[in-house]
Amino acid sequence: MLNVGIFDFGSGNLKSIIQILNNLTLNLNLYIINKNFNNLEKLNKIIIPGQGAPYSLIKEFLKFDFFRIKNLFNNIKVLGICVGKQIFYKNSNELNTKCLDYLDGSVNSFNFKKNKIPNIGWNKVFILKKHKLLNGIKNCDFFYFSHTFYIINKNYKFIYSFSKYHIFYPCIFIKNNLFLVQFHPEKSFKNGYKLFYNFCTW
Repeated sequence: MLNVGIFDFGSGNLKSIIQILNNLTLNLNLYIINKNFNNLEKLNKIIIPGQGAPYSLIKEFLKFDFFRIKNLFNNIKVLGICVGKQIFYKNSNELNTKCLDYLDGSVNSFNFKKNKIPNIGWNKVFILKKHKLLNGIKNCDFFYFSHTFYIINKNYKFIYSFSKYHIFYPCIFIKNNLFLVQFHPEKSFKNGYKLFYNFCTW
């Protein structure tokens, strides 16, 4: 039996993620991690949903047992989605936020004078290299994005794909136990299901 914890910050697509996980043909126990949750030791994997500012997400971390959670991030597999990915970098230019500093890079906002921001909709994902987490995902498959911020990454060996919204930007990062994606797999239909399945069987 696999025990999967999902952070509940009061934002993000929590219900969509739960629905997908419940529909996977896997033997899972799902746990919602909030400030009252006290069974972190039983978890095998963690999902951090997207949506919401990095500043507000990190503030929510402080309502939990912050140091035990950071220790978990070092020892079990984590899926970070959109903002749930961005918090693992050094800093964000949104409210000059200091992030968790697991990866060398920063979070910047799109700055287009004539183009629509945020980037919302379906975009191609260009796969750079293979990984078991990307099983069943083809180069140029479409995923659903909804974001104003993107990563300026300092270490290219952890980048597994790029996407494009007027500029190219990295959108899948894998380092040790961290699986971080810029898009929203919970809104990406069949390809999103594949990623959740791959994560749970990783």
